[in-house]
Amino acid sequence: MTDAKYRGRHRSRRGAGLSPRIVGTGLVLPTTATLAVVSVTGGAPMALTSTTLAAGASTVDDATTDRAELTQDKSTDSTLLARGVQDRVARDSERVRVDTVAQENAKRAATEASLAANDVPVQVSLVGAPGSKLAASAASLKGTNLGSKAWVNPLGGNYSLSSNYGWRWGRLHSGQDMACPTGTPVRSISSGVVTFSGWAGNLGYKVEILHWDGTVSWYGHNSKLRVSEGQRVEPGQLIALAGSTGNSTGPHVHLEIHPNGGNAVPPKRWLAARGVNI
Repeated sequence: MTDAKYRGRHRSRRGAGLSPRIVGTGLVLPTTATLAVVSVTGGAPMALTSTTLAAGASTVDDATTDRAELTQDKSTDSTLLARGVQDRVARDSERVRVDTVAQENAKRAATEASLAANDVPVQVSLVGAPGSKLAASAASLKGTNLGSKAWVNPLGGNYSLSSNYGWRWGRLHSGQDMACPTGTPVRSISSGVVTFSGWAGNLGYKVEILHWDGTVSWYGHNSKLRVSEGQRVEPGQLIALAGSTGNSTGPHVHLEIHPNGGNAVPPKRWLAARGVNI
């Protein structure tokens, strides 16, 4: 075989990728393109779809699809942004609340420390000064008929229970606090005689009543007093107006119960035993 015959039987591969081929009738395509080829089988066309387009092939510009995708992206970004803003607001609100509570606790601790350092017991006699006419009259009235023996709620229903009887901050809270608006009528829980009506240091404006069974009730932190020492009262009679005088953080009535004029007992339980719920 001669060199001429050898060269004649093989084509050069140079530029083969750019030489056109005829597919079908009148369709000229680059030989390297992968595309849909239409063949005729029994007279019916059959499309063979390719997913690869060669360089230089045309693409369809679907503006509607682009706009839909853009709208979806913007919606997603807006949702994430709103959620981020809400999270930041929640964190800021919680930070403010924690700071406020911390400041209030620090202020209360300072107030309590100051009160403890300068705490001077206020000597208030349950039956007046020894040897006074009030003391004698109270002693003579004890056990006698002072009126109705009914027991009633000192505030009716316009209040909420706040600090209960018991130990708090290292000290005994010897009464029941009943939070209510300033000016709320305060009434005697039963019949008796007023043994104290005036200023009593930490308890502010205070009323003491010796009742028919020897029990003494205290009503502290009043804004105004409506009875005087030695005055007889009936169950439910107006004796004062609630307030926040003395060592108080808000308007309320501090109610104490001293059976037989002795140590204080839990007012809520004591009154419940007499049919009065507070």
